[in-house]
Amino acid sequence: RKREREAHGGGGAMGIGEVVLRLPGVRGVFGVVQRWYRGRVENELRKWGLRYDDLLNEFDPEIAKVLAQLPPREIELRQKRLLRAMDLDLKKTYLAPEVAAKEDVWNPYIRSRLAVLKKQRLEKQISDYQVHQVKE
Repeated sequence: RKREREAHGGGGAMGIGEVVLRLPGVRGVFGVVQRWYRGRVENELRKWGLRYDDLLNEFDPEIAKVLAQLPPREIELRQKRLLRAMDLDLKKTYLAPEVAAKEDVWNPYIRSRLAVLKKQRLEKQISDYQVHQVKE
């Protein structure tokens, strides 16, 4: 790890997160808390018939770009899920459990495309930097 920090320009000092994670038993506790929290999030999303990606901020420029690239059918399904969730909220009710069970809450239909977009942007930045270095 020391070499890794030095390779990335980090000094010899560890961050507080690294120190805490090195304490005995901490990683196990974090794992338990992570699984518990993920289960709670999944239950809440199922109640409303939403996917995790439906909650991403559409006003973020990168998310907006990904949404603009989605197929029309996927956009329509997303809008219907959001409208249904708002309707359920107004009616103070939840989605029927048999319907809620059908939804793939963790389907990364935006996050997967966002990862590709970020990778392309990084590759372009590297390419631009290399071209700039050659010119100097």
